[in-house]
Amino acid sequence: MFGTVAALGVIVLTSGTASACHRCRQTPCVIAPPAPRVECVTDMVPYTVMKTRTRMDYQPVTETVMARVPETTFTERQRVVCKKVYDTTTVQKRIVVRKPVFDTEYVNQCVTTCRPITETHQVTTICMQPSTTYETVPVTMKVKTGHCGLCGKSQVVCGCKTVAKTCYTPVPVVRDVTTTRYVRETENRQVPVTRCRMVCEEKIVDVPVVNCRMVQEVVTDRIPHTTWHCEPKQVTRMVPVPVCETVPVTCYRPVKRLVTIEPPVMAAPQYAAAAPSSQAAPSGQAAPSGQN
Repeated sequence: MFGTVAALGVIVLTSGTASACHRCRQTPCVIAPPAPRVECVTDMVPYTVMKTRTRMDYQPVTETVMARVPETTFTERQRVVCKKVYDTTTVQKRIVVRKPVFDTEYVNQCVTTCRPITETHQVTTICMQPSTTYETVPVTMKVKTGHCGLCGKSQVVCGCKTVAKTCYTPVPVVRDVTTTRYVRETENRQVPVTRCRMVCEEKIVDVPVVNCRMVQEVVTDRIPHTTWHCEPKQVTRMVPVPVCETVPVTCYRPVKRLVTIEPPVMAAPQYAAAAPSSQAAPSGQAAPSGQN
């Protein structure tokens, strides 16, 4: 009980000095806090200005001008010219022409030919004709089952077996054989022989002859004569006219203001609530930013 009362007394005694300043030992603190760090910043503030500009506009203007108009007249004039005239006449001419003439005649010629003669005769040939017979021969058998067909005993005991025997017997055969032989013969043939010879022949041909002669001809020329006179003419042209107009223009001007970089360090928790009115100097330094 005595220890508990002593602990409560220490807490009550120390609770009054916990909120006091560590430097001046007073509540609230009478030492002015350090001023915050500020920086000058320039901002570009937009504003609108009305300016006068000049633009070019085109307007139609009608004028009367004197235009030159040509007037052409023609005068006829005759002159004599010489031109060439070509006359074509036909003249007969005798010429000699050589042309080939082909003569064909037949000549006897001996020709040797081979005539085939076919003869058929009989030829006797020997052919081997097969014949099959069955014989019983002694053999050694190793078959466990089965009986002999002759003695009726088991094939292991029986030493006989029936086999087929083929023999070839010569037999005469008569067949027809065809023989072809050639016999040389001589005969006379008519062979055509063609000979070529040149024959001269006279022909009459028409040869064109061209004659040139000069002929006079009267030609009429039209000579132009041009005269100019002036006539009024309406001309419309576009004339540039300057026009003034007022347009809004956005401009920018620099404005300087102070900006706090970091907040000031608080000395005691009660400084923000119980600070005296004489410590409001930092707020007075930020006033110019609003005025600027």
